[in-house]
Formats: sequence, structure tokens, C-alpha cells
Amino acid sequence: MLAICEFLTASPELAKEYTKKITFHDNEIIHKYDYVKNNQFVLIEKGVGKLEFYRKRRWEFETFIAQDEFAGIENLLNSKKYDCSMKYRIVGASEGTAFLVNKNFFLDHMYADPTIFHTVLEHIALRHVLTSHNFREKKSPLKQRVADILLEFAIITSLPTLDNQVIFPDYFSESMLVSVLRAPSHHVFAILEFLEEQEIVSRFPLFKIRDFARLKRLSNLHLALLENSAAPVV
Repeated sequence: MLAICEFLTASPELAKEYTKKITFHDNEIIHKYDYVKNNQFVLIEKGVGKLEFYRKRRWEFETFIAQDEFAGIENLLNSKKYDCSMKYRIVGASEGTAFLVNKNFFLDHMYADPTIFHTVLEHIALRHVLTSHNFREKKSPLKQRVADILLEFAIITSLPTLDNQVIFPDYFSESMLVSVLRAPSHHVFAILEFLEEQEIVSRFPLFKIRDFARLKRLSNLHLALLENSAAPVV
């Protein structure tokens, strides 16, 4: 994504007109989607954001938008074919920097450079695979679903695996699992307690996957995808 940012800002005059670099902090709104006025992509240069949807009169966590990822894929749709009235926002999960890029400026550069075009397709493909998996497995046992989502978070945020362990950053909270799984909190916490008793995870002071191999066996995520995505390379 650094190469994309450099390509987008190669012309200082155009970059000044069509892009804007911002810094953000945890819980600070980076981008709020307005389906009437929206015309920009958001590229996370450094740090991590939280994607939240507005449901039932409140904002609910959905997933992470990590370093080297972008949001605004609705701009790839033809508005005549799809009228998007959803409400979402991106909120800082950590401190970081992001680029706000004009829709047409981004698309012009994307079509001009095969590398950028492929990066966009790769991003959409990975998200599609994970979303399809979650939809397909939504009625699976909760233990499997908890394992699925923990591994998904590790994939998206490119957390390193060291000595069969993965340590989650302090912006991760167990309530995020509850939000994504749409399950009663006491059921999710009971699964986490079981995993802790089995020494598969530890929950304090930071959440940690203590036995990554055993957690993978509880999950139904495609292992080839996991193995190719667990290292911090986006």
C-alpha cells in the first residue's frame, strides 16, 4: 500500500487537490459514510481502524481495517445498479495515519497501474472469502465460530505467530467477538473460559492465543488461506 500512496502523491499539485493525509487516534472517527455525498476511498497507511455499522440505533463493531488496507469499495459499484443506504464509519482502534482519496482520482490511478489494480482485487477477494465463510458457517457450533473469528482477526491485522502463539494488541476486546458473532455475551464468554481452561488462550493482561495449532483445529477456516495470510505481508 505504501507504493500506492507514493503513486497517488507523485504529482504534488494533484495530490494536494485530490488527496488528504490525516492522523488519527483511538476512538477517533476517521471516515463516516454518507451515501448521498460519498466519493472517496480511505487508505490506512499506518495503524488500525474499526469498521462499525449502524444497527438498531447504535454503532456495532464489524471488523478491522488494518495497515495497508482500504475502505470505500462501494465506490466500485455502479450507483444505477445498487443504491447503498447503509450507514458505516471507520473509527481509530490505535494511533495511525490514513489517506482520504477522491474516488475518480483513485480509480484513474488504479486502472493505470496493474500492480494497484491487482492489490485492490486481492483485498476484495480476501474480504469476500472471509465474509462468505462467516455466512456459510453462521449456524455452526459457537466454539468453532469463536475460533474462526479469532483467526480472522489475526489474518486481517497480520499478527505475527511466534512460538505457536499470537498476542493481540490492547485495542482488541472480547466484546468485539460478541458483536461479530451476534451471540449472547454469556455464551461467548463461556467458550472463552473453556479455551482458557484448555490453555488454548489466555485472557489477561492481553488476550493471547497460547496454542495456535490447537485453535486452528477448532476452526473451519481454510488452512491454506490462514497459512498464507498469518505473516505480516499485505
